[in-house]
Amino acid sequence: MTAATAPFSMSQAGQITGLPKSYIQALISEDLLAPSRDLRFSFQDLVLLQAARRLLDSGVPSYKVVAALAHVRESLGPMDPKQLN
Repeated sequence: MTAATAPFSMSQAGQITGLPKSYIQALISEDLLAPSRDLRFSFQDLVLLQAARRLLDSGVPSYKVVAALAHVRESLGPMDPKQLN
C-alpha cells in the first residue's frame, strides 16, 4: 500500500473512529485489518473501524464485533486500488 491507497495514520484512524489504539492493534492481531508496513490505513479499513465503533457503542460484546468484522472483511475481499479509478 502507498500513501495514496492508505493515507490514514494510526493516530488519525483512532481520532476519526474514536477507537483506542489498543483496540485497533487488537484488530490487526486478529488479521481483520491489513495496514501498510508503516501502520497506515485505507478508507476500507476506516469503514471497518467505524463499524466496530458503532457496534461497541450499541452494546455488542467485543467478541461478537470481531466475528462480525471477520464476516464483513471476508465479504469485501482484498481492495484493488485500480478499481478506484
